Amino acid sequence: MGNAYSMGDVLDFLDHASERGLMPAATAAALATAVRNVFGVLTDAERDNLAAIDLEGAIRRFSNKRARDFNPSTLKEYGRRVHRAIALFQQWREDPANFSAKTRTTKVSTKKQRNGGSGARTAVPLEVALQEPTSATSEGGYQSSISIRPNWVVTITNVPVDLTDSEAERLANFVRLLAMR
Repeated sequence: MGNAYSMGDVLDFLDHASERGLMPAATAAALATAVRNVFGVLTDAERDNLAAIDLEGAIRRFSNKRARDFNPSTLKEYGRRVHRAIALFQQWREDPANFSAKTRTTKVSTKKQRNGGSGARTAVPLEVALQEPTSATSEGGYQSSISIRPNWVVTITNVPVDLTDSEAERLANFVRLLAMR
């Protein structure tokens, strides 16, 4: 059972990696969100021993079960992130003293040159950026921000980690009510 690990172990690792600066907090949070969503389709027993599951099968189950909730590119991205989270966890577990997570870097000097030396952004990245819970976030919840247009980011806080399909639908319907027609 030395190779066994649980979903909680992976999530604890991602929290640790974020807190210790082993990877950017947004990266760790995005990976954790994918892990929670994809492994949310597993049974408790399967979540308790991820080493024993077929990872591709779990991703397929998630994609089949949640196909109506996400667009195809998001389903693929969640699968990619779960693979990355598991690979990073295993790398860390095998040799924590030499662990390092390769991440993209953004060169500020290049941005400054493109923006006339100001360094100001012209648009916010179009990826979901997840942050650590804030004081307004209940225990067991998280905060998520998404760019909806250039220079406009919407943040949702206090999202329960065990958000159900019906709760997500209620939130989506509320947001639809806000749209100007």
